[in-house]
Amino acid sequence: MLAIMLSRRGLDELIIGLFLVVFLNQLHGQKYIFEGDPQLIYEKGNFRQNYNTGLFFYNTNQWDLAIDFFLKCNDLTRKNTIHFKKLAWCFIYTKKFDQALKNINKIKNKRHKKLVQLLIKDLKKLPKRKKIRKKQIDQMFREKKDIVIRTKKNTIELGKLLVNNYGP
Repeated sequence: MLAIMLSRRGLDELIIGLFLVVFLNQLHGQKYIFEGDPQLIYEKGNFRQNYNTGLFFYNTNQWDLAIDFFLKCNDLTRKNTIHFKKLAWCFIYTKKFDQALKNINKIKNKRHKKLVQLLIKDLKKLPKRKKIRKKQIDQMFREKKDIVIRTKKNTIELGKLLVNNYGP
């Protein structure tokens, strides 16, 4: 009897506990490790190596170094455009908004492009002496994204109301 109770309750708790341990360990985030010589990759590396090295520097908030590697990616290929999005964000975080706008035009995702252009427009309005951090820039971007989503939902709802009341 004790074995049956233990097996039912204990097994459920064990499964839930195991699931939580495995699942929560993966929520801590990704740790970026870089092995190799960045200078060697910059000089002799291919597109993928330069892109991955640029991503490493981007994710560790070393945007000036990331810019160098993403620009090298631009020199290595004209077909791949995946680096332009990160390159534009590096320029935004370093407050080089004109260069960011040049790279944004090369991004294929039109929605993202428009949102970033709106963000840059607002960032340019801020006083130059005001220090703004990455968290604040990301928060402004999320707010813009939320506004667009809410406006889209409201437009759909308004359209539904107009269609229902349509007629003589």
